[in-house]
Amino acid sequence: MRPSARDYYNLYIKGNWGFSSTTSKLLKLEGEIKTLDKKTKTLKVDGTKLNDTVIKTNSVFIEAVDPGNRLRGVPSFFGLIGGVPFLLGLFALLYILSSHSEKLPIFVIVLAILTLITSFVFVLPITSSLVSRELFRKTHYPIRFNRRDRKVYAWSQDMGIVTMNWNDIQFYSSQATKSQDRRGMSREEIRGYVRDSNGNMLYHLVFFKYEGLKGMKGVLEIWELVRRYMEEPDGHIQAYQVDQRLLDLDGKRESFIHSLIQATQVMADSRAIQLIFAPMVMWAGTGRLIAKWTCRVPHWPAWVEEKCQVAPDDPYVRNRHTERPLTAKEILWPLLCFLLGWAEVLVILYFCFRGYF
Repeated sequence: MRPSARDYYNLYIKGNWGFSSTTSKLLKLEGEIKTLDKKTKTLKVDGTKLNDTVIKTNSVFIEAVDPGNRLRGVPSFFGLIGGVPFLLGLFALLYILSSHSEKLPIFVIVLAILTLITSFVFVLPITSSLVSRELFRKTHYPIRFNRRDRKVYAWSQDMGIVTMNWNDIQFYSSQATKSQDRRGMSREEIRGYVRDSNGNMLYHLVFFKYEGLKGMKGVLEIWELVRRYMEEPDGHIQAYQVDQRLLDLDGKRESFIHSLIQATQVMADSRAIQLIFAPMVMWAGTGRLIAKWTCRVPHWPAWVEEKCQVAPDDPYVRNRHTERPLTAKEILWPLLCFLLGWAEVLVILYFCFRGYF
């Protein structure tokens, strides 16, 4: 499958950057690729981790979040802070051209027209893509790995629910080359693809991603969790026993404090760095809150829920209702970083613009 002009429109204008038909076509087998064997234990990790990826788990299926969830809000925030001034300037320029064109020199008019053309051709699509990829969509795009019927059900942005056979998916780890790293194109992902009977790529998507200091190790810990869940007889028990918190996304919007927790963790694993870069926590947290609160919660259709029915007495059920409550320490630290970030930004803005008021 080759991307068409419509695919690029869906990507750069509509913002379908997640699991969609466009990104499925655009993903390439490049960089340092290592095929992952579903039957073999990953030797690079000692155990399994949830790593802010799993929403719920039980004896039938494990539900994970889309790989873009950890950075949710960052693109839309930068799109908004860049888009609002850009639109105001654009309207101001149009007003000046329409109302005072007879008073302007010809070179100023030509320069203004070139600016408008550049803005509509390049700047506006980029800003639109940053905003539309996260706002007024779904809060997240979950993926279910069903160990009972050996199926994978994935939410897509433009294809509805995609169903794949677990045995048909070829997983591989994708890392950027040293040259790509130097150009700021770092990548630590686990991808998978499915080919049709003719050998053509049917689906190609990023399954797992980890933003943090652990890099590829963090991704492999998630992969090993899902691999064991699907391949080992006691995989559901191992997933149940992992001592990490599940994501607060089971059938609801992410709460305010959980959004701040995710925003804090995505900046760094070190609390000292989180405190130093509090303004970045504020940016990520504010964007995440806006993105989550403008989106709708995804609900699996009835036919998927029927395939994923869990026994009422299943002893290995874990979801947001079974998680322990947040401690005061878990609540106050991200809140402190968020408020401190806002305070620092407001102080900087005050000293920058105090002469204008």
